[in-house]
Amino acid sequence: MRVLKFGGSSLADADRFLRAADIIANNAQQEDLAVVLSAPGKTTNKLVAVIETALKNNEVELQISELETSFNELFSNIKKVLPNIDSTDFDNQVKTSLFQLHQFVHGIRLLGTCPDHVNARIISKGERISIQLMKAVLIAKGQAADLIDPVKYLFANGDHLEAMVDVEVSTQNFQANPLAEGVVHIMPGFTAGNAKGELVTLGRNGSDYSAAVLAACLRADCCEIWTDVDGVYNCDPRLVDDARLLKSLSYQEAMELSYFGASVLHPKTIAPIAQFHIPCLIKNSFNPQGAGTLIGQDTGEDNLPIKGITTLSNLIMVNVSGPGMKGMVGMASRVFGAMSSAGVSIVLITQSSSEYSISFCIEEEDKLEAERALSEAFELELKNGLLEPVEFMDDVAIVTLVGDGMRTSRGVASQFFSSLAEVNVNIVAIAQGSSERAISAVIPEDKISEAIKACHENLFNSKHFLDVFVVGVGGVGGELVDQIQRQQGKLAEKGIIIRVCGLANSKGVLLDGNGLPLEQWRDRMGDVSEKFTVSSLAALVQRNHIINPVLVDCTSSEDIANQYAEFLAAAST
Repeated sequence: MRVLKFGGSSLADADRFLRAADIIANNAQQEDLAVVLSAPGKTTNKLVAVIETALKNNEVELQISELETSFNELFSNIKKVLPNIDSTDFDNQVKTSLFQLHQFVHGIRLLGTCPDHVNARIISKGERISIQLMKAVLIAKGQAADLIDPVKYLFANGDHLEAMVDVEVSTQNFQANPLAEGVVHIMPGFTAGNAKGELVTLGRNGSDYSAAVLAACLRADCCEIWTDVDGVYNCDPRLVDDARLLKSLSYQEAMELSYFGASVLHPKTIAPIAQFHIPCLIKNSFNPQGAGTLIGQDTGEDNLPIKGITTLSNLIMVNVSGPGMKGMVGMASRVFGAMSSAGVSIVLITQSSSEYSISFCIEEEDKLEAERALSEAFELELKNGLLEPVEFMDDVAIVTLVGDGMRTSRGVASQFFSSLAEVNVNIVAIAQGSSERAISAVIPEDKISEAIKACHENLFNSKHFLDVFVVGVGGVGGELVDQIQRQQGKLAEKGIIIRVCGLANSKGVLLDGNGLPLEQWRDRMGDVSEKFTVSSLAALVQRNHIINPVLVDCTSSEDIANQYAEFLAAAST
């Protein structure tokens, strides 16, 4: 038995939906399958928007109508490819879901609030529609399919919006009601049932977790997460052009990466499959033949000391300090107890060896609740000067290095901090777990891009970028640009990438933070109209987070020379 999960991006339109169905049907020819589906595209976001609009007592009919239209269009486009598809169950599900949605909206308006159990019922409707459509598609393709009701099988504890599945009890449910063989079993992601038999959700983006839990309950041979990227990268490929696809990760590395922001993995996904040593394969539904990333008991082929660099943003650093901290037993317990009672999740903790202060990071949205909780818990200490006013540092982020090999590799921390220093990133706090598998630095949020680029360049022996601005492209400057163009290929073979990001002369300037195309650059310079200033180059450096800018002045202008300091200052901030 294998468990396959498809995310919303893999089901967003008819072509993608049919591609996912093909992957399922092809795999079903090899072995028994269970499939977990998210809602199509941005359906869940739209349902959340319906709740928010209803709470404001605004008109929601248009939003609900748009949802209905998107479902009908999805089915209509699939029917063009599969004319024999039966619409009965799908149509009934859409009609029932939308009828209930209207009723819920009416109740929300009357109450002026949306109870959590109602919220859960509303935001999980997209998954119910997904599974009915996939069942119809597979049957039209000649593949037998059936549905799994997670409320019946998956037993969860906790509130209606952030429940946790009890794998042991859920496993017993599957053993008591075993799944038939030779049939593709389809389950909606993101949901389970509580002790009262009510539908609960497993947290936003919880379909990965649903798949992992289902795999654990069935003791599956493998859990496959099908998404819209080729696998897990060693850092965000949107920030680093030459980010590397990881062939393999250990369970522990995957947990660290997901916790510290790797968007491909949901943080709760790894624990259920790690418990039963079930391998997890991250695959791209748009590139089914790609190798993907395998998560298992060992690191496999990628035997690197550092596997990835991840980030968490939109955080606040809280600092509780004062003379009353030193030698006082239970102060840390009181601090974190106050946060727990207030329902505030703590992302990172660090404490000075002098016991003078405890610092921790929380989500930006929890600031007011944390402030209130700490003020109440330490009212007397604050009033008597035993504690200083609690400090909240806004707009911080966490950059984390992750890798099993860090435990036996020397100098990793030194390289990490040196890389941050190279791009003038101020480190607010440092934390490292006792496993030595991860080391984190709290930095200003606006420095994330520079930090990631510098760390990747220094720690992964990746390509070294030089971003050149040539001022004065006459005889000497023009020949320099031509030489750069001719040498780009040879330099790239040695891992050096020279990008010309700016060309300027007395007529004007050409700028591109990603590098200008150098073919016919002289012709393009003849058409420039934007006036050149050194400050415009400096602004581009800051805007595009360029970490190795080089200004080449091929003019004899004293005015430009007088602005060197301005450019250097901009490049170092």
